[in-house]
Amino acid sequence: MNSNLSLTKVSTIYPRIHFTDSHASLQPMSLTVCFPGTFPRQILERSNIPVRISVSIDEEYGTFTTPVIEVVSLDLRGSLLHCSGGSDDVSALDICSTSISSPDMSNVGEPIISFLPLPPSFDYANRANWETVAQKIQEWVTTEVDTESSLWTWGCDAFWLAFVAAHPSFPMGKWPMWDPRIPLEGSFIEEWIQCSNDHGADEEVLAQDDAVSKIWNEFCKHAALFYPSPLISLA
Repeated sequence: MNSNLSLTKVSTIYPRIHFTDSHASLQPMSLTVCFPGTFPRQILERSNIPVRISVSIDEEYGTFTTPVIEVVSLDLRGSLLHCSGGSDDVSALDICSTSISSPDMSNVGEPIISFLPLPPSFDYANRANWETVAQKIQEWVTTEVDTESSLWTWGCDAFWLAFVAAHPSFPMGKWPMWDPRIPLEGSFIEEWIQCSNDHGADEEVLAQDDAVSKIWNEFCKHAALFYPSPLISLA
């Protein structure tokens, strides 16, 4: 084996860009890291093998965005891996090309996620767009999803992200009543309400573009847990 073989692989990738009338955003990407080759068992018997991953973007874009890395279990996403790298190369760390199964996850009997992808005209800064998305998620969750499934929790969280983006003054100000079958629960909505209670922020503060932009970033990360395809339709 080549003792000088690098344990680090560096790749440059280019995310898709979504344009609206007044904004543009980088679309989230799904990457898979795999490790070709096999190891003597005793080497890997210890738990917690550290793998360091870093993502960077040119400094000129740093005032607009910050890369976020989310770890998602592959069994939630139905991916078929086609790994590069020879089987004799036990030290290589390669980025794999990933063939994603259809987003309806029919292979595990789950319902089609009908509110995704979002239409090409979707603008995350437009409250009316978010209101439409929230209504579609609400209908999907309450009519098609088993309340005992993991999709139920995921769908309810997605609903609250869309609902708050449409009504960023919530729980203050004016907002429509949601279907009571969707509980006021989940890490995002509970933290949002707690923050509102702690700071007493008025509608003018909560409705600023920065707040909605952060919700959009969170929505992208959350959607990728069960929908790894492009979030906004290209057609």
